[in-house]
Amino acid sequence: MIAIDVVIPVWNRARIVGRAIDSVLSQEVPLDWAVKIIVVDDASTDDLAAALQPYGSRVVCIRQARNGGAASARNRGIEAADGDYIAFLDSDDIWLPGKLAAQVAFMRDHQLAASCTAYVLTRPDRPDIISPRYPTGRLGIADFVWGCFVSPGSTLMCERQVFQDIGVYDVAFPRLEDWDLLMRFVRTRDLGFLAEPLARIEASRHADAKSVLAALDHMGARHGETLSPSDRRQFIAAIEFERAAAYHRDGLYIRAMTALVRSLWLSPRRHVALRAVLHNRLARV
Repeated sequence: MIAIDVVIPVWNRARIVGRAIDSVLSQEVPLDWAVKIIVVDDASTDDLAAALQPYGSRVVCIRQARNGGAASARNRGIEAADGDYIAFLDSDDIWLPGKLAAQVAFMRDHQLAASCTAYVLTRPDRPDIISPRYPTGRLGIADFVWGCFVSPGSTLMCERQVFQDIGVYDVAFPRLEDWDLLMRFVRTRDLGFLAEPLARIEASRHADAKSVLAALDHMGARHGETLSPSDRRQFIAAIEFERAAAYHRDGLYIRAMTALVRSLWLSPRRHVALRAVLHNRLARV
């Protein structure tokens, strides 16, 4: 028997969260598998209870007293989980048919403690694309110094033991908590990546520049000095690249250009992970 807990953080998405839940309930898995859905209500002000009522005992709902953000909500779900695996799904995304079975088989075949998959990125008034453009295999620190491009909010699945080994999401991050988590994970072992698109993800709005810049400062302070010289140089280049994008969104074009030039000076050569980050970023433009 395999037990999988699916954590879905929700904040004011009562209108659409049913799509995410339905995509989990419609997964075809062996009869001896147990799949539990844990919805974490991050202090929503809409009528989430009414949206969940039709699902009855098939969905466990945990309500937070105050809004704590994605990292806090996912941590509450991790705390409540007791299965062999924990999988994550954002409330505005869906899993495609066969996601659970394919990902578990991939992890077991390759003895992986955690993995992510490719996904279909949906954009308003533009064609869908498959992202990231990356081959099936293992990803390590040299890949993730460039950023978090595998959408772990809706494709990550891991053994529950992983969080006892590396800790849970850091609530001190206003943004980029996924990047921090995966950076901590790949210091201990590789992350599996299955190139089959097994989720459908809505292109998200850009976060406000202030929160992104604060998160980038925190990322640099936490991880920069612990990397090898080569990885550190690429990591700082990636941070400057993200800083340039944040400045540009805020209309601070001189600062944006300065940060971009610094990024290119630090790492002028192209890298496959950088191409994956650019692919995702340009898709949201």
